Amino acid sequence: MKTITTPLPKRTSLAVDVAICLRECMHRGDWAQYLPGEMNLARELQVGRNTVRAALVILEKEGLIHTVMGRKRELIGPVKMAEDRLKKIAVLLMRAPWHTLAPSTLLWMDALRSRLNGAGWQLKMLVDTTAFRRSPTSALESLVTRYPLAVWILFRSTAAMQRWFERRQVKTVVAGSCHADVKLPQVDTDFRATSRHAAARLVGLGHRQIAVLAPEISFAGDDECLTGFREGAGAAGLKVHRCNDTKTSVIKALRSILTDPLCPSAVFVFQADHAATALTYFSQKGVSIPSQISLLSRDHEPFFTHLIPEPARYERKPEAFAKKLAQIVTALGDGVPPKKPHQLLMPTFIHGETLGRPPVPRKNRQLVAIV
Repeated sequence: MKTITTPLPKRTSLAVDVAICLRECMHRGDWAQYLPGEMNLARELQVGRNTVRAALVILEKEGLIHTVMGRKRELIGPVKMAEDRLKKIAVLLMRAPWHTLAPSTLLWMDALRSRLNGAGWQLKMLVDTTAFRRSPTSALESLVTRYPLAVWILFRSTAAMQRWFERRQVKTVVAGSCHADVKLPQVDTDFRATSRHAAARLVGLGHRQIAVLAPEISFAGDDECLTGFREGAGAAGLKVHRCNDTKTSVIKALRSILTDPLCPSAVFVFQADHAATALTYFSQKGVSIPSQISLLSRDHEPFFTHLIPEPARYERKPEAFAKKLAQIVTALGDGVPPKKPHQLLMPTFIHGETLGRPPVPRKNRQLVAIV
């Protein structure tokens, strides 16, 4: 079945919004003669089957579809788009569906949609894994041909993707960091400055052996993080431990940190979910935070406020991020060069309860007996 790329419906008047979404797909020619089944539509739009059924009733009353018991609904009428739906289009290109994303990411995406809608724009959230391949040329050619007038927003994009959009001179803004030598407009956290600040804080507390927990597959911003942290750490001992997004991999990295002969007294964690795993794993192993080991997270998630102890971290304001992105999108859409094409936002430091001075050094100190 063809993937639905029309924006997901809002939570108000949901059946009406689903009907609008389906009408747009029909207008665009996503289906030739029959609509997909109710279950498939519900899964694609991430709504309940009853909501889809109510939306289909609306379309049937408009004379756009015909229902016969035991058969798929048939397209029978022309679709006329309401004038207020013919908006300028911004396409947010992603590797993974929205429901798999972190809450903090969904917050800025929702704020971006609101801002663009207010300015007469429509935001399409497009998931296409083929665009993230090592050689994405054919996939990107197809996508841009499909939306020739759109402004593209690249989220967690690869170097190959960014260079293709830059080479083709497609109107594009990167929601994140640009890779080396790429000069596309971008909005991102100033990861280098943030990590430099994080390292300086830990060193200022007296930590001289610091572990860094970083993702195995790093984005451009992650590379900036490591550079900034090394700058802030100075002469302090620094060891980077890599892990993927599975709990097993994170725990393996944490076990390596706890058994390191150099006995790191602080851990700087890139991702919020990894920081939560570290906090609970250390507690399970009897390692006291922060009296035995300090924990600092680069990223923030709303659930951090419910953890005990509450992690120290850096919080990016989703509204500020969305505002900067919307400004660049609308400028590109109007054919005007953005006033500030490269926006790096400094997040707010939240002290939390996981930072402290390192324990008094003891010969052959070992954090835990069994890990």
